[in-house]
Amino acid sequence: MQLRLSKRESSLSSSFLTLTSLALGVAASPLPVVAVLIILITKRAKPGSIVLALCWVLGNLTAITIGIAFAGAIPTPRQGTDLWWEGIITLLLGIGLVVMGILSRRGRRNSPKPEAPPTWVNSVDHLSPAGAGLVGFTNATTSPKNLALAISAGRLISREMLTVSSTATAALYYVAIASLSVVIPVVMYFLGGERSVAMLRRWRDRVTANATAVMELTMLLLGIALSVKGLLNLLS
Repeated sequence: MQLRLSKRESSLSSSFLTLTSLALGVAASPLPVVAVLIILITKRAKPGSIVLALCWVLGNLTAITIGIAFAGAIPTPRQGTDLWWEGIITLLLGIGLVVMGILSRRGRRNSPKPEAPPTWVNSVDHLSPAGAGLVGFTNATTSPKNLALAISAGRLISREMLTVSSTATAALYYVAIASLSVVIPVVMYFLGGERSVAMLRRWRDRVTANATAVMELTMLLLGIALSVKGLLNLLS
């Protein structure tokens, strides 16, 4: 009995570690991060940043709910712990992330100004609160990278969490980690006021300069990890 509990605890620890890495992959989304950092140094900092942060959290909650619902539609195998096509899904998600990372990197290298900030950076300079909210929600729910990570997290939660309460706890944990990169600057602004603007401006410049590279690296690393996991699942 103790051995069984120990294995279960080890499995849960491993699952939460994987869940954390998937959520951090969502948190490393440059568009909402740059958007909130730009909004926080404008005249409409308070309404715009609050709407963006709330919509980003709501979007991540929607995405993980979709991921769990998608996983729940997959029948549970009578023997063993994984269906063979679960491995295929994981492998395809991983390959998809790797391909997106490579294509983004190749496109950036072939552009006339490979080190220039992405074109969308200039477009968020004049975002209204409603526009900021739309950016936050749609990036969480429709970005191929974020949606792929949410589906992977949803499958993990659906398989490892045996009760409704544990499923809800795991989903809220995923949303909390995925939302940190947008929520933390907003909290710092409200705590520090005008004193925090200079620091937020430095953060904005650094994130903007490395936004695409960070996104590409995140997609490549997580894509490789998911591909290996899916392949091992198929071979086991």
